[in-house]
Amino acid sequence: MNQDKIIEILMATYNGEKYISEQIDSIINQTCKNWKLLIRDDGSQDKTLEILEEYEKRDERINILRDIKGNLGFVKNFEELLKNSSEEFIMFSDQDDYWIENKLENYINELGTLSEKEQKMPLLIHSNSFVCDENLNVKKKEFINSKIAAHYKKNSYFFSYIVQGSTVLINKELMDIGLPFLKNVTLHDRYFHLLAEFFGKRIFISKSLIKYRQHGGNEIGAKGSIIKKILKKRYFEQSDRELILEIKEKYKGKIEKEKIKLINKYLEVTDRNQNRMMRFIKSFKFKMSIKKRIFILFKG
Repeated sequence: MNQDKIIEILMATYNGEKYISEQIDSIINQTCKNWKLLIRDDGSQDKTLEILEEYEKRDERINILRDIKGNLGFVKNFEELLKNSSEEFIMFSDQDDYWIENKLENYINELGTLSEKEQKMPLLIHSNSFVCDENLNVKKKEFINSKIAAHYKKNSYFFSYIVQGSTVLINKELMDIGLPFLKNVTLHDRYFHLLAEFFGKRIFISKSLIKYRQHGGNEIGAKGSIIKKILKKRYFEQSDRELILEIKEKYKGKIEKEKIKLINKYLEVTDRNQNRMMRFIKSFKFKMSIKKRIFILFKG
């Protein structure tokens, strides 16, 4: 990879005055300096925008996306940022995390191992993260299961949420497939994860490169995450099924036949109108935890 290429970081903010400075400072203090930060505030009622404007004045790499579209919500805010991005490689940032100082360096090094052809195929790179309290004290050394995330060629991704949005880098080719967002997108990270699995390449860096802050104001967090909800309720999330079905319908003819066959098998396993025992048997086509597989029999 050309080391002169700029990484564009997209940050969606909303009422983030308490932690936003720490996050932006952690980006400014990266060992890699070749980045730019595009921020869209979603109508904050606190001092978030004032803080952002101060950073914008101090660092020419930081820019605020200004529009009159008002409060769009978390997902649509990121979609708007993507529509206004301009670089080949794009990263997502939450407003309340903290980036380890060599995060960007690790990603650029990973890109450097890829051929030009690989860099041009739809691409997603992600890493792990430390789970921290509100003061950034580490509570867990990993947010996601590294063993599952590292298996690129396995199909566990249908039933495992292994991509955390604030650790994601995508390229323009993957972004172009994903825009505009489909109507069933409820998490932008899950959406791009699925697109990368269906159309291109996903790479996992088995290191924790951000401090993922847990606090009362988190919109999505480890305590109330979709992962926990899946384990608590049943073996899949209905909104996830609807998204996969929508991707299949929109892109049929563009997704490889083998991937379509796999999607169809997933849709059969998650069709609650079908016999539980048959779905349990079909579930062995997929990498899935024993707990989730048992849920098919006992919770449907």
